[in-house]
Amino acid sequence: MTAPFQTYADENDSADLPSVPVAELRGHEDGPIHIVRFTADGKYCITGAHDRTVRLWNPTRIDPAYRPPPPSTATAAAADNNTHGAYVSSQEYYGRPQQHQQQLPSALPMQTYADGHLHPIHSIATNSSSTTLLSASDKTLLATDLITAQTKQKWWGHSARIEYVTCLGGGANDTSSATNNNSGSNGEEVYATASYDSTVRLWDARSRSKEPLMILDQAKDAVTCVAAGKGGEAQIITSSVDGKIRTYDLRTAQLITEDIGEPITSFSITTDGESIAASCLDGIIRLWGLNTIQKSRVFQKLHPRSKNYKVECTFTANDEYLISGSECGALAIYPVGDSNRYHDTTTTTKGEATILKRHKGPTVSVAACPQITRPWLVVSASYDGSAIVWASQAQYDCCQ
Repeated sequence: MTAPFQTYADENDSADLPSVPVAELRGHEDGPIHIVRFTADGKYCITGAHDRTVRLWNPTRIDPAYRPPPPSTATAAAADNNTHGAYVSSQEYYGRPQQHQQQLPSALPMQTYADGHLHPIHSIATNSSSTTLLSASDKTLLATDLITAQTKQKWWGHSARIEYVTCLGGGANDTSSATNNNSGSNGEEVYATASYDSTVRLWDARSRSKEPLMILDQAKDAVTCVAAGKGGEAQIITSSVDGKIRTYDLRTAQLITEDIGEPITSFSITTDGESIAASCLDGIIRLWGLNTIQKSRVFQKLHPRSKNYKVECTFTANDEYLISGSECGALAIYPVGDSNRYHDTTTTTKGEATILKRHKGPTVSVAACPQITRPWLVVSASYDGSAIVWASQAQYDCCQ
């Protein structure tokens, strides 16, 4: 059994704190892994990479074909692994000594999806029943059977790259929260894409028409994220580089705009649908209640120079922690608690973060398991070409 890699987590942390690296998702060719998501049922995870493929994994099962390298080989590989001179590792950034990292076992690969992907993959999701893969290849949205890997349908119409895709209404697999339980037969069949062309388009999977159901074009810059709100598919929340969070209520035809004042790279909604966290280019994660105007809490991200990469944040399924990537490669886990208790908009809480260090390139994508019984399971993806499965110390043996 591979020994846990030492992190700077507190030994007294919660039993659900995902602080131990337990496996690595190996299989993509050389190049960045841009995106990682869990399937909506939380049983598997998917990754999209620069090699123009999407891969399906079982993150809690070790590949039986995996064979650990000899100790001498592992040591040499660890020494040669930091070849990305343009990146600043978390160890260098914090001035802490470089620790020897034992090679992690490989998680179990399940399926590869390459058909129809002509460009690097930056956005993926599944429908709420975890039977259909949604992936964006530049300006085209593809729906693929998750089991047979056969392409089912394609949609196009954006004039720039699709930055985000999700399934509305059925607990879609996205950074907002895959467990809102706002399922509905209509939402199951409606997909949403957000693009650099400053629009969000809604697509009807039941129709053969290639025309979108609706185009939301109020954003003044690239739309970086889209998700269903507490009202299910009738409420759509978007974020944009123009610094605004927009909430569309399709039933009442109302638009509510929250001006953050800084470019937003991603956002995440708590499982109960009451709070939202927005990751911004100024290095700040802002957390507030969706039903209140006043900001509730402010987090200082690990790396102040968040200017070159879209860094994601996400809540764990029990809303106990907020997890963020960083440009320095480290993963930061912030305790959230009851957001209604916090009202100081000027407080930064960088010191509260549990810092996890495994990646050597920017950690741009993070996904938390949507199962409420597995809030301790997280996967992160990096520009160094690695994707790491994290678990709590208490659940470490369950992933071996």
